[in-house]
Amino acid sequence: MIFGKVARILADILDLDFQLEEEQITLDMALTPEFDIEKIQMVKLVMECEKNFKISIQDEKVHTFHTLGEFVKYIENAVSENEGNIAESSEEERMWWHYS
Repeated sequence: MIFGKVARILADILDLDFQLEEEQITLDMALTPEFDIEKIQMVKLVMECEKNFKISIQDEKVHTFHTLGEFVKYIENAVSENEGNIAESSEEERMWWHYS
């Protein structure tokens, strides 16, 4: 589920037709300029994923992602942590989270 969302975001950033390029966007895809992923596109990917998944991705971690799979795994872990934090929060905090 998360991979599919990230793949669609990446396809939009790279201006690809997701249906045609689906086989090219895989967990093994390298996130490097050699594979047409420029720094500005990586920044856009991070920002869009932060917004879509309501997470924060540390700047120093961005440079450690070599493949899309590593990036997706980080997002999965961050989403799980956020869900755990929400479950532990008070009713008032959950209402704020839901409506913000």
